[in-house]
Amino acid sequence: MRDSNAAGDVSLWRRRFFRSNPVVRFTIQASVALSVIVAAPALVARQWADERFVMYMPEHLVGSRPWELFKIVVDEIPGYLDTGVFRPFSRLVFYLEHWAVLRFSTTTGIHPNVTMAAVKILMVFLLVTMAMLTIDQYRQATGGKPGAVHWRRLYGLTAVLIAISLVLFNPATHPLTLFPTLYLGTAAVALAIPLWFGRTWLRYRAGEPLPRMWMRVGSAVIIGALVASSIEIAALALPLGFIHLLLLSFAAGDSWVTTWKDMFHSEAFLLWALVVTGYLVVFIPTRVAIADYCAQLSCYRAAEVSIGADAVAAFPYRVGSSFFPLTQLSQIHLLSRLRGIPELVLLAAAAAGLGYVVLGRTAIEYEDDERGRRPRLPMALIATYFGAVLLLASALASVSAGVQDKGADFSPWRETGFTWIAWAVIIAVLLTAAYDLLTDRWAIVVSVGLAALLALSSIVNQVDMTNINAREDTRLYNQAGLMLVNFDRTESGNTTRCAVMDDLRAFAPRESEVRKMDLIETYLNSAASNIYGDVFCDPSS
Repeated sequence: MRDSNAAGDVSLWRRRFFRSNPVVRFTIQASVALSVIVAAPALVARQWADERFVMYMPEHLVGSRPWELFKIVVDEIPGYLDTGVFRPFSRLVFYLEHWAVLRFSTTTGIHPNVTMAAVKILMVFLLVTMAMLTIDQYRQATGGKPGAVHWRRLYGLTAVLIAISLVLFNPATHPLTLFPTLYLGTAAVALAIPLWFGRTWLRYRAGEPLPRMWMRVGSAVIIGALVASSIEIAALALPLGFIHLLLLSFAAGDSWVTTWKDMFHSEAFLLWALVVTGYLVVFIPTRVAIADYCAQLSCYRAAEVSIGADAVAAFPYRVGSSFFPLTQLSQIHLLSRLRGIPELVLLAAAAAGLGYVVLGRTAIEYEDDERGRRPRLPMALIATYFGAVLLLASALASVSAGVQDKGADFSPWRETGFTWIAWAVIIAVLLTAAYDLLTDRWAIVVSVGLAALLALSSIVNQVDMTNINAREDTRLYNQAGLMLVNFDRTESGNTTRCAVMDDLRAFAPRESEVRKMDLIETYLNSAASNIYGDVFCDPSS
């Protein structure tokens, strides 16, 4: 039976979807463009934390044989269980990503930082796309038209707010600048899985057939097992999938009784249950093994679960860690370091101009707009869903003993990809309601204010990264990567590379940092030997 509330564009990822929904296409493109402008100074920045040596580690492990990474990941499972984690799938993707980045860079002579910038932009695109398509599923559930002014406002405001809130407070731990595929990529996948359930639910409501169900069943179990084999934040896909199905049914105007009846009898719920089954089949035995290991040994602190007063105390800081006014106010002192008008301020002007164009095309009402009824219920349900994203991600982070060790700290962590997007959508929903109450003049004033905030975010990032890039250790890390991809086989080249490694050791006062410098040199030597047949630094030469 075809539901009267079901929209005709239920096939969310069909080939012509973006062509038939130009508003969503435009706002995804605008979100990515604005995010790139605001974060531009950090996109090609140095490697941070463990990525300083992880960038070269896969090449050290397998050389020109990347398929051997599969065996290495499997062989590493017992050792990682000893530390309290089970993430073989995430680790495999992680290794393959860095192997491909380094190989591409050494083949083309492009600095690894520049290649990683392309990866970062791709991850932003995936995460933004999942957020926009989630919003669009609620529009479809209500039968709303994407060109209606209220929906255009929500898309446009979301696009701008995503970029406004991209203030890189502590870039050394922000998921955009540290392991973007591992953190932002996992967040995108965790938001994509509920979209899969939602697409199935929309087709079920429209009375459309679901071909090859046996393939979907097998895929669901495999997806669940892969989620259990990934970094812990991937597990958010499971509760979010259930919440998404429930809220979609409410968006379609169902009563409580109809909602529960339809949901439990739909193929979408079956797929959700199968994903959960696949997850538990892997999760339960591995967690039993981890609990046994951790009872005897000291496990990885960040993966240790601690539920109690410390988790409650950490929770509000995780909720606010990516709320853009907080991070901006904490970084506003950087503006005092501005001297004159740096060239990078042009980026701020570009961000403000593009942001205003986006708001003008989507959020500001025109005389020929089709107004229709204000979609208050679906807007509230969208805010509810992304509120669940925010609260669940924050709760998962706050039970980490490693996060609790931070104390009263708003700095970003692994869940920041979720909370960043969630806050942007929630605030966009509130502003959409506010725009409905404004006259044209005040709508323009508010849009100008948002464009100014966008410029401020860009300037804060620029000033911060300018100071970071001026540091000597940053110069040395960048120089090491450049000398690897543009390898000089002469004795002079070897002397220069060894001097860089010696200078880097001067920035390693702690024993742990000394060990990391040893790893960097070992992996650089292996990479150079595999690719060029010579070591990176031969001190005896």
